[in-house]
Amino acid sequence: MPGRMETVTRLYSEHHNWGAVKEKWHEERIHERGSRGSAQKIFRILKRRLQSGGKKLPSLSELHTLVEECPTEQAKAQLFYFYMVREDNLFRFVLHEILRGQGTDSTEWHLPTSKITAILSRFEYQDGAGLQYAESTLRRWGQGFRSVLRDIGVLKGPYDENGVVPSVDLPPAHVGALYSWNEEGKNWPDCPVGWLYLFQPPAHRETLLGMVQSSGRWSASRLRDQTIISPTEEEEAS
Repeated sequence: MPGRMETVTRLYSEHHNWGAVKEKWHEERIHERGSRGSAQKIFRILKRRLQSGGKKLPSLSELHTLVEECPTEQAKAQLFYFYMVREDNLFRFVLHEILRGQGTDSTEWHLPTSKITAILSRFEYQDGAGLQYAESTLRRWGQGFRSVLRDIGVLKGPYDENGVVPSVDLPPAHVGALYSWNEEGKNWPDCPVGWLYLFQPPAHRETLLGMVQSSGRWSASRLRDQTIISPTEEEEAS
């Protein structure tokens, strides 16, 4: 999925029009797979996900710039991961439960498919109704969740049950900080939710802060003896 999201992001940066992006996407996908129906379904999912960022995540134009700055495929996957977390309520629920249950200060997480599906099975809608998923559907969902964690570097292999702290380069560190700023305001360094979503423990915060501050996209100011680290006006406008 990260590769497909990168394609749509690139096409949008070229055309700035969803109609044109859709046509170009279909041309490329039909050439590869020969199924317009399949291409349309995937495109709808990707479009909805990339539009979910709102004001909390970079615009598609800025996202394309950040993608081009990524030194690895893992860094690109981490960028797109924020849009998945933002858009997918089930994914976000399970992620929150993992971090809450195993601790945001952990450096290793137990993540077998059985544990993920057990968490998912506890999900309830506002009216109290559960998911009513078949066991096979729960298992496929859990495997998909683990696949995402492999993409972002938490799981190193398809059979690993324990996750580790992934490396984070500047582009995803910046987006994680931006997400945290938009969620928590000026106190975001005390609870950088975006970095927590990337499985970064408190011991890594100073390194990540130094990274984003040196990028030119963030500035520091003083307010009543408190240092405020905030995005530059250009970043907020994006």
